[in-house]
This record gives sequence, structure tokens and C-alpha cells, in this order.
Amino acid sequence: MSMPNMLHSLLALSNICCWNMAALRLLLLLPAAGAVCIPFEANCCHINPKHDPDYDHFKGDPSDQVPGWEVVDLNLPPAERWRRLVTPAAPAIRTMVTHFKALLGRISQDIFKLLEDLSKVQEMCDRVLEDMGEYGLEIRGIANATGIRVVDMLVYNIAYELEGGCTSIVAQDDHGHLIHGRNLDFGLFLGEDWKHLQWTLTEDLRPLLRNVRFVRDNHTVYNSTVFLGYVGTLTAVKHSAFSVSVNTRYDKSDWAALRAFLEGKGSGNFLSLLLRDVMVSNHSFAEALATVRSAKILGPAYVILGGTQAGEGAVLERGATSVVNQTLLSDVARQEINSVVQTNWDYNQDPFYDNRRSPAEHCLRERFNDHIDFKGMFSVLAAHPNRNRLTTYTALMSAQSGDFEAYLQFCTDPLCAPWMSQLMV
Repeated sequence: MSMPNMLHSLLALSNICCWNMAALRLLLLLPAAGAVCIPFEANCCHINPKHDPDYDHFKGDPSDQVPGWEVVDLNLPPAERWRRLVTPAAPAIRTMVTHFKALLGRISQDIFKLLEDLSKVQEMCDRVLEDMGEYGLEIRGIANATGIRVVDMLVYNIAYELEGGCTSIVAQDDHGHLIHGRNLDFGLFLGEDWKHLQWTLTEDLRPLLRNVRFVRDNHTVYNSTVFLGYVGTLTAVKHSAFSVSVNTRYDKSDWAALRAFLEGKGSGNFLSLLLRDVMVSNHSFAEALATVRSAKILGPAYVILGGTQAGEGAVLERGATSVVNQTLLSDVARQEINSVVQTNWDYNQDPFYDNRRSPAEHCLRERFNDHIDFKGMFSVLAAHPNRNRLTTYTALMSAQSGDFEAYLQFCTDPLCAPWMSQLMV
């Protein structure tokens, strides 16, 4: 069974089987009389200062922040760029790779079989890494620095092409001030930590987080939050130009383009590597938007872009060969809505068991439609259900100012999704 179908069926079954217990627990957890929201209500803003992480506290406490800033020097030979960063992290990267490989079959049996065919996997690995160009050389360099097999590092570097969660938002205020925020979620059904009621791969990823400046000729080209060992770009900002984030999208293709590429029967770009190129070579929101619209990629995805001028925000629903749909901030602003929100479902197709879009939209429109800043954006992303058991970090970006902040995120209380603790006990 593919990951999208498994996601639908398992969560629906969990909701049915656990409904009575969930109802009892929710009655015990309901807010005091007079509160506006009930737990898991979609059409409501769930910001709760008594329980949510506090932005001012996080900003003042380095232990809550993604470590950094590290530097990746693009003037260095590709095989040397990551060596200093990944060598000390080799044990943590190895743990992540081992767990992901062990659980890959839950996502796609077809791709799992391709990567486990020992008679063909080395030839496939060499061909794919060569096609990646300098990024393939970076992956080989990381493998050499960590002592991890090259093919295992390749598997790690295609992980987000297959699975992920996430919330991404681009918002503006009445003065055209733009903020781009995102939560990166990863690890659903990929290993359960029953002791702590967490997802195994989510826990594996947090120690690998770093904030990194990509520099060339002693000049910062762009800033990004990365997972050590993963060379692609999922969250980044380029000062005075644009910002970008990527959310996983599921469609009916069952990763056909990626499978064909791995088999040597197709072509296209790994999206996270395409975005490395975009961050280096593109210099404006319009240029980046045009590149992402037209590129051939290896699977479905949502690409969220923010710019520097009023109205410069976009959500692209991408298939492998074309844009399926797009939502532009400039269009919704004509309706006096100053934000666009994307989770992991196409517009107006959010399932009942995972509607993270509506609560975020209610918060933004009711509280931050006229004024948005990092603190406001953080409060939206730190509220349930956008902060959940899969959330590894929250990033806040402004292409206008070049400011970039990233914070480690956890969710342990009984109302955490995915989705409720009763689904894991």
C-alpha cells in the first residue's frame, strides 16, 4: 500500500476505533467555560499563550534555537564543503539513515525493492549521483567523511521526495511587510517511540538540525536550515530577493516519475536540489517563481515562495511535469486576505482528520491580517494542530530584511497531533 493510501486508511481506522476513548479524554481536556475553541475544532484559532511555546522565551534561550550559524563555502570542491560539519555528526546521521532504511517499505514498496536490489543498486547509485552533478559529489564527500555507505547517503537524500508533513505560510500586513514562516514535520508512521509517545524519525532528525550560511567569495548567498547529511534545500531565504519552503504533496502517481528516474527510464530534477540552484542563480521572486513553475521535477510537491514587495507570495501545487494549481498572495489580497497557507493537501481537499490549514487561516485573518511580525507568525505555527508530534522546527524568514530565525519544536501534551495521544496508546 502506498503512503497516501496508508495515511488515509490508518488514520481513519484509528479515529473510528478510538472514538469513545477520545471523546472521554476530550471531555476532560475541554477549556474552561467561556473559551472559544474546543480541541481539534477546525474553524477556530487555537493560539493558547498558557500552553504554547513563547516566542520571547525561545528568542532569548539558545537551547530552544536551531544551532548555528555554520558555513558551507561554495568555493570549496564539492566533496569538501560539508566535511567539517558532518564528521562530528556521523553517529547521529548513521542512526537516522538506519531507521529510515528500515522503514522505507512503509512508504513505497516499489522504491524499497529498487534500493534493496543488490545486483543493481550500485550501478543505479553511480548513475543518479552523476546526474546530480556537484550535489552528487557533495553526497560522496559526506559518505567519505562519515564512513557511511554512499548508497545509504543517497537514500537519506531522497527521503523528503517521499514523505513529510509541514505547514508553510506567507503573510503580509497593510504596509506590504512580508513574513514567511514554516514548520517542518517528518516521520509519520516511520517508527514509534512508545515510551515518550513520539515518532522515531522525528526524534532522529532534531539533533541534525543546523542553521547554515551558504557563502561564495566571502559573501552570503543565502541562509538555510538544514539536516546534516542532507544536501538539498527545504527552507531558505535570500536577502533582498525571495524566500522558499517545500511541503510534501501526495497525488495518485505513486512516485512514478521518481521510480522511472531511479530505473534509468526518466528524467527530472530532485526538487530540493533544484532549489539549491534557484537560491544561487535566481535574484528575485518573479525569477524564482518562473523557474519553479517550469522545471520538470521527480514527484509531487508544494513550493511556497515569498518576496520583498506587497503581494509577492505564492503556493504552487506541483506535479512532476506541470503546475496543478497556484494560489497567489496578490490575488487573495484583493479579497482583503493577507496570507496564504499550505499544509499537505490540495486547496479545499483537507481531510477531516488532518485540517491544519483552517486553524492557521483563522488565526492569521482574525489576529494578524493588519499587522504581522515574527512573534505573530511564531504564535500561529506554535499553536495546535500546526505544532504537533512530527514538528522538528519552526523557521521565520523575511526576504525584505534578510532576517532568519529557526527554533526547535516539540509537542508532548495530550492534545498533540498526529494526532492525539490516544492514537498511539
